[in-house]
Amino acid sequence: MRARHVTSEGMYREPFGAVQMGSTVSLAIDVWDEPDARCSLRLWTDEKGEELIDMVGERMDGFLRFSVSFSPEGPEIIWYSFRITAADGSVWRYGASCEHGCGEGAFVFGEPPSFQITVYDPEREIIPEWYKRGVVYQIFPDRFARGKGWREQVEADMARPYTGPTRRLVEDWNAYPRYEKDASGRIAAWDFYGGTLEGIREKLPYLEGLGITIIYLNPIFSAASNHRYDTADYLHIDAALGTEEDFSRLCADAASHGISIILDGVFNHVGADSIYFNRAGIYPDLGAYQGENSLYRSWFTFNGDGSYESWWGIDDLPAVREDCPEFRELICGHDGVVRKWLRLGARGWRLDVADELSDEFLRDIKSAALAEREDAVVIGEVWEDATNKYAYGTLRKYFQGGELDGTMNYPLRRAILRFLTGEATAGEFVKKMESLYENYPRENFMSELNLLGSHDRIRLLTILGNAPRARDLDDEQRYRYRLSDGQHSLAVSRLWIAALLQMCMPGVPSVYYGDEAGLEGFSDPYCRAPFPWGAINQDCFTIYRNAIALRRSLPALTDGDFEPFAPNDDVLGLWRRNGVGKICVLVNASLTQSHTVRVKVGDLRADDVVSGRPCETKDGEVEVFLWPLGSTVLDLHEEQRLQVPMERGMGVLCHISSLPNIYTSERLGSLGEPALRFVDMLVKAGIRYWQVLPVNPTDAFGSPYAGLSAFAGNISLMWGVDAEGPTALHADFEGSPELRRFIEDNEDWLLPYATFRAIKGRVGDEKPWQEWSQKYQTWSSELAGRKELVAGVRRELALQYSFMQQWGDLHRYANERGIKIIGDMPMYVSADSADVWAERDIFALDKKGYPSEVAGTPPSSAGDAGQIWGNPTYRWHHLRETGYEWWMRRLERSFELYDYVRLDHFLGFSSYYSIPTGRQAADGRWNFGPGLDLFQKAYDRFGPLPFVAEDLGSITPAVRSLLSKTGFPGMDVIQFANEDVRSGYHPAPGKLVYTSTHDTHTLLGWVEEHFGFDKNDPEQLREALVLAESLTYECLLSDANVVVIPLQDLLLCDDQARMNVPGETADNWSWQAESDALENASRVMDAFIKGSGR
Repeated sequence: MRARHVTSEGMYREPFGAVQMGSTVSLAIDVWDEPDARCSLRLWTDEKGEELIDMVGERMDGFLRFSVSFSPEGPEIIWYSFRITAADGSVWRYGASCEHGCGEGAFVFGEPPSFQITVYDPEREIIPEWYKRGVVYQIFPDRFARGKGWREQVEADMARPYTGPTRRLVEDWNAYPRYEKDASGRIAAWDFYGGTLEGIREKLPYLEGLGITIIYLNPIFSAASNHRYDTADYLHIDAALGTEEDFSRLCADAASHGISIILDGVFNHVGADSIYFNRAGIYPDLGAYQGENSLYRSWFTFNGDGSYESWWGIDDLPAVREDCPEFRELICGHDGVVRKWLRLGARGWRLDVADELSDEFLRDIKSAALAEREDAVVIGEVWEDATNKYAYGTLRKYFQGGELDGTMNYPLRRAILRFLTGEATAGEFVKKMESLYENYPRENFMSELNLLGSHDRIRLLTILGNAPRARDLDDEQRYRYRLSDGQHSLAVSRLWIAALLQMCMPGVPSVYYGDEAGLEGFSDPYCRAPFPWGAINQDCFTIYRNAIALRRSLPALTDGDFEPFAPNDDVLGLWRRNGVGKICVLVNASLTQSHTVRVKVGDLRADDVVSGRPCETKDGEVEVFLWPLGSTVLDLHEEQRLQVPMERGMGVLCHISSLPNIYTSERLGSLGEPALRFVDMLVKAGIRYWQVLPVNPTDAFGSPYAGLSAFAGNISLMWGVDAEGPTALHADFEGSPELRRFIEDNEDWLLPYATFRAIKGRVGDEKPWQEWSQKYQTWSSELAGRKELVAGVRRELALQYSFMQQWGDLHRYANERGIKIIGDMPMYVSADSADVWAERDIFALDKKGYPSEVAGTPPSSAGDAGQIWGNPTYRWHHLRETGYEWWMRRLERSFELYDYVRLDHFLGFSSYYSIPTGRQAADGRWNFGPGLDLFQKAYDRFGPLPFVAEDLGSITPAVRSLLSKTGFPGMDVIQFANEDVRSGYHPAPGKLVYTSTHDTHTLLGWVEEHFGFDKNDPEQLREALVLAESLTYECLLSDANVVVIPLQDLLLCDDQARMNVPGETADNWSWQAESDALENASRVMDAFIKGSGR
């Protein structure tokens, strides 16, 4: 006889996984080779015992299918198996293939292991998004950071009466921790390092930049030890850490950084030296230890010999009788512990040793938490599968409804670490995760706290580096042990895979403080070393930040369905799918073996957002190659996403100012006749795109990337306007309906800008608005009507109207002749701009209006000091709350000006580097930009978006994910190719190809420098010219849809024609073509178009 039942397949079990109380469960099993068989379903629950239900058989094609349906009446764990009776009367038993198994079952002799169905009655349908979409950071408070005033408060706390182990302050923050013990092995001294709540508050920017949205604090209430699991007073903050006011301030400031606080609740036991027990008599009121007259005596269990019940026999931690109504009221009452600290700003609780707390107590804690705030979360410390955990002989009901929202996912931790260290295969990982996925209610599974490190486990890096087993070392060896260079390299290589899996799994990832900084150490106390401020391992930090950023950039990783698979023993795969995305994660744990895996993608396209390598689809599959310890994250998508497609063709990059002025060589190029003639030339040559630099006002050095407005037009580009004002404008347009409509349509940016320029005209362009008199400091519509400003405002309004007339004429002229204009949008605006002056809430400014944080770049591994650009960074939290309204207006303005928009510094939408004003670039930090959210909002408002992403520079997996999700084409510059382009050029798919940009060498200049040509040698110069022309053809003959060639490269100009040298201010933005050069460029363009077939 053969039989088959698979728990994950709908034909055998419906619905999948855990079921809500009252829903119908349908089970089926197929039987072969026994046409007269009968089958019954065996159910077992701890409350009801055994129940046998006859199943109905149906003859199929060559087999029998037995099925039955039933409806569980209450929350419970149902165990089931099948009994199949053959024609000869023999009974075959079919159940799970192993204990707590899922998937396909098997016949066994005797009673088989049962399959499990979790039945639950959810108190809340949906667990709060702030938690489920979060990233947790666990902090051991004494060891994270010393804040302002730390010494005074720690020394004051040390001075209070105490009779236990010595309490001492460790002066050297970087000293490695170690316990001093007495002859009996008990701790003789508690070492305090001076970490405080204020220290945590001061480091909130660091945590926000890492991508943390939730802080889980180990205990912070009054206690004798440094770990504070020996609570002395639940209602007071430990004085060494701070005050109640410090806690509230921490919660409030954390919220402003998008960070919530979860507290550690230790409700099974207290400290022997607590106000409740008072073993040493250090408190004035009687504790339970002082005798029957104590109000707290009934809280504890005393034996006849004076001993008492304690947690795991540790007499420093007397166990509390949780059925004591007074204790229950202290914890769960209206003004009790749970509600008080939520009221003061916390958002959830993590319950220590949840197995030691009764189901009734857990329900009371959860009820109290939700009564105080409906979005509170309660997480429990449970080390095994929380649905079938027995504690003290009782099956626990953690996930049956009304108790825990999630547990600490130690099963996942064990699975990841065993897989990465070679102790388990990928298949074993899959089986464990499938079991949890089937057993847990979906909301609880998605709310598991996915930790890899914690305060009582060996440090992650130490495990991944193949350190010896702790039990094989004595304490001295454990104290001194550090990974060798080779072990450390291995650990860091594995760390990426560990962090990647952690961030790609369902659940809420939790980072233990210092794991991202490279801390090592065996378990307590060595896993509790102080955070290494000033000595963070940048490799480890980058790994965690990239992994967190990847999670944030791919929504399916937070709420998608889950399907693990194992192509072989070394390679683990994860599918995550939601309504809008499909993600496939692949990792190879082998240290020696490479693997090739084929992934079915159907008609979808795939992007590898980790490596950026092209993914070719053949017969509906993508072939993925994985090096040892290699990884891939495939984002599957349709061809059309948020983007406006671009037709195949050639483009020319030339700013308006670079055009020759046909009437005078003393002026740069302009709109009007010079620009219209250039369009004619492009049309004649068959060019499809004309790319320009930003047309907004420039700064004093002529840079269009740092001007006075993100919206206004640069009047110096106008035809017929000189420095003193209009000279070729009609005098009768001021009162025209067209002008009035223009002002009305653009009032939100136009009036502030005109007023800003009018004030500048009075006080001088050199004086920033931050130094203006008080009457001009703040924008208001009334300010525009001030008598002394009215004329200047009117003039600026007229000039902007005139600019738009001329620009509109050019835009229409180009479009009517088949030319699309690609414009440019700078990421940032200048501190001394109309935008910052009028919209200061959206920028990071100090009280005087100067930038408090400025944009820039960090120091590189090559040794440069980084860059400080000086532009104020955006307050993206505030912008998000407004629906990105300012950005929506800015994007709408760009669509009015251009057909396509190049988004400068595109990576800044994913992450941006922010430097405190007055500090060095090295003192800055990465912060998260708006990501996909901004562009999705824009798509919802405007439809498909005509963007080109300037994705040059340090591109992370998150930036690749953003490109993949939006579909915006990026840029591939031949000068940055990772190959010898003399032998061929192979740009990345889906990108616009450039021979150079405004910020790079010209193509000829690059050829001369990169390949070592001596431009003073005529023969070598000729060879360089030939090579530059050949590389231009390589670009045009590539598979790229659009190839853009700067005018300088068409003219084969060397670096003297560069538009900009980054980091320098003089002699930039001034290159201008000569009139006769354009005629030559026209012939070159025509030849290139015909030669390349574009």
